[in-house]
Amino acid sequence: MQDYTRQLAHFAVHHQLNDAPSAIRHEAKRLLVNWIGLPINFCHHDTVERAIAAFAEFSGPRQASLLGRGDKLDIFKAALINCVSSCIADYDDTHLATIIHPTGPIASALLSLCEKEKVRGSAFLHALLLGVETQCRLAAALAVAPAKCDGSWFLTGLTGGIGAAIAAGRLLGLTEQQMIWAMGIAASRASGSRETHGTMAKNLVPAWTAEIGLQAALLAKQNFTAPDFPLEGKRGLGCLYACKTNFPGMVSRLGEYWEITQNAYKPFPCGIVMHGAMTGALDIAQKWHPDPKTIRKVSLMVHPLCLDLTGRRSPRNAVEATFSVYHWVAVALIDRRISIRQFDDSRVVDPEVLSLRDRVEATVNKEFARDEALVRITLEDGRILEQHVDHALGSIERPMDDSMLTEKLHDLADDVIGKRAADTLAEKCWDIERIPDASAIVNAACGRDGA
Repeated sequence: MQDYTRQLAHFAVHHQLNDAPSAIRHEAKRLLVNWIGLPINFCHHDTVERAIAAFAEFSGPRQASLLGRGDKLDIFKAALINCVSSCIADYDDTHLATIIHPTGPIASALLSLCEKEKVRGSAFLHALLLGVETQCRLAAALAVAPAKCDGSWFLTGLTGGIGAAIAAGRLLGLTEQQMIWAMGIAASRASGSRETHGTMAKNLVPAWTAEIGLQAALLAKQNFTAPDFPLEGKRGLGCLYACKTNFPGMVSRLGEYWEITQNAYKPFPCGIVMHGAMTGALDIAQKWHPDPKTIRKVSLMVHPLCLDLTGRRSPRNAVEATFSVYHWVAVALIDRRISIRQFDDSRVVDPEVLSLRDRVEATVNKEFARDEALVRITLEDGRILEQHVDHALGSIERPMDDSMLTEKLHDLADDVIGKRAADTLAEKCWDIERIPDASAIVNAACGRDGA
């Protein structure tokens, strides 16, 4: 049997940050800047309040902060809650080939750990890079051709715990054997279905993996044993969850080719598979300014996955609307811009949005790329406005630049911790390789003086 798990563990334990090209180290910073505003913005969301109410009474020592709030829980529940709040709007990063969201579980676990163990910013950055890289590779080994995985699995739930275990294990200084055990412990708890989408439970799927990965690394640090072949074993993760795997691809050119270059950052707070249609709708709205009342019909042609994952015709709230291409195309045409401000229950029940949403129709084209779309608007006077989108905003081909990511951080964080604290947070994230203590990121994200 090929020892793919050990090859991944060897890479995670022995790779050096300076061995990564500067562009890759910078991409790891972009992961953090893109993500860090999310748990801050949603720190008081109803979903988060309910989770805290369920767990706070039973929390252990208050060691790690809830971002945006400043109060503390034990490191495991803090990791879970911070990840829950970062998932609510589906506004995080996405590995496009697999549609996993890797940064949330990994960053949440690391930020909790760095309040307990003093960690240099460079070590934090390296652990984040290694965790995201290995998680993306593992997800591809389960779901990207020639591999095949049932689309009902929520792939972040299958892989996030292992990515978080690798990242936390790197900060804890695990040996190669201990890293294998950490991966095995995390793999034993892999789970998650897409049936949860549109409910509060969806946010728990990645959040459990943040907690699980942290627990797995700490157990392995104590030489708590696990299988040596948790991924490729005959009863391992691959056998359980994939119809066919590609573990050779998972370890191919480790440290030479970086899968995180295929990880994208969202300009819109909703499911990424509808971003092509939203881009087209925005293009039309900003170019021709059609009055929504004069729109007779909106016709969409999209990749099949768009309707499979975001085909909710009548969402009842903002959480459900993250999976409704009908809702977000209507909002794009009416508001002519999309930001976190549109992620609001009031937009879901607004009469103008409801009226236009009912005039949106969608069909699939199996030949389309995942982020490709055709948007055609028929006006009451018979005119037709049409926009074909080869690649959505935020895709690898049309990425968000550094200034856009910083603007996104401010858009998410300013109203919660204040612009001055958000400025400090952005500065420390971009400069993380040089800061002596990574917990400064947490202090800034909580708006603490002297961060």
